[in-house]
Amino acid sequence: MYAIFISIAGIVLPLFVFLTMLNVGLTQQLQDIVKYLQDRWFGLRMLVANFILAPLLMWGMLQLFPLDPYLRVGLILFSICAGAPFLIKLTQLSEHDLALGASTMITLVLATVILVPLFLPLIVPQIEIDGGRIAWTLVKQMIIPIGLGLLLAKALPGFGATVQPWVARIGNWALYGMIFTTLAGYFPQLKELLGQGAILLGVAFILGAFGIGYLLGGRHDKDHLQDIGALGTAQRNTAASMIIAAQNFSDHPEVLVVITLANTLGIALLLVIARFLSKDNKVKIVLPNRKLMQPDA
Repeated sequence: MYAIFISIAGIVLPLFVFLTMLNVGLTQQLQDIVKYLQDRWFGLRMLVANFILAPLLMWGMLQLFPLDPYLRVGLILFSICAGAPFLIKLTQLSEHDLALGASTMITLVLATVILVPLFLPLIVPQIEIDGGRIAWTLVKQMIIPIGLGLLLAKALPGFGATVQPWVARIGNWALYGMIFTTLAGYFPQLKELLGQGAILLGVAFILGAFGIGYLLGGRHDKDHLQDIGALGTAQRNTAASMIIAAQNFSDHPEVLVVITLANTLGIALLLVIARFLSKDNKVKIVLPNRKLMQPDA
């Protein structure tokens, strides 16, 4: 029975990613995304937060709390990969501009493709990284759907406005299905890993990474940068870390399991935090010739 849930989760995850990215393209203007990409100081701070300070935080925590070597590897992979598509959902729930979330995600995805294959073998020497495979997977799952949505909104604005609410709604359903099936499928491992403290360590890392991203996000008068910086640093790129885990540690499923469970519990935690952040934010998403709010999650 558990294997069935795991199989369903494997189908629902890419569906959720695709629909989330497609929705970004349908609801955003390319010039708005580019505008945020031009904020070089914010981008630089996000690179420092995600690829220097966050991995250092995990390294320090692992020194204080010894774990099974392969659980350590899983958490290291989890900490070093950034640029998750789920940042778009968190941006929506916190009621910030989706273009800001999209530009931040794109910056971190590109940095993950470039930096992780360079640095990870130095941190975990037994790992061999297929940089091309990681790059293509991330482009296929994240960048192409955004481009498709932008193209539809530009070429067929009426059609884009009609399908967008359904894309968002089905994406929400896919999110709930992903969380439920993942927790159900890995429930036996969850009990075991909780006993070892690995999952709790992963959740503590997410909270610490949130704080790092918030502090480096910007000044207090720019809380949109602080909020997205915090959410973007806390939500790791599980797709990239899972590719690396599957490629290098197929004989040690605990590596993949700890990444999956830490990510799932982190998603649940960040959903609550994003809702809390939304209390002082009111941002509407503008479609061509039409104003739409995203359906509630």
